[in-house]
Amino acid sequence: MRPIAISHRIASIEAARLHVAGFPCPEGFSHFAWKQLQQTAISAWHAHLRNTTFRGNLNFCRPEFYDMLRHPDGLSIVSPNRIRRYQAA
Repeated sequence: MRPIAISHRIASIEAARLHVAGFPCPEGFSHFAWKQLQQTAISAWHAHLRNTTFRGNLNFCRPEFYDMLRHPDGLSIVSPNRIRRYQAA
């Protein structure tokens, strides 16, 4: 589920925070773990907006996390080869 977007491209860390905060914690998922994923997404956005490479791990178990790393128009902020994406067992 994607949050409703105000604009198609995110150009500030404040807008990125609002975008990431718009993703609700999935039912049955730890709220603490969700906050950690959101913080990682914010860090990735921060690197993207500074035009630097995010050096952290981007391989997580929740498909929603990867949606956090996309502009509202669908453009990813990280190269597809940086992430394995979610794969159900």
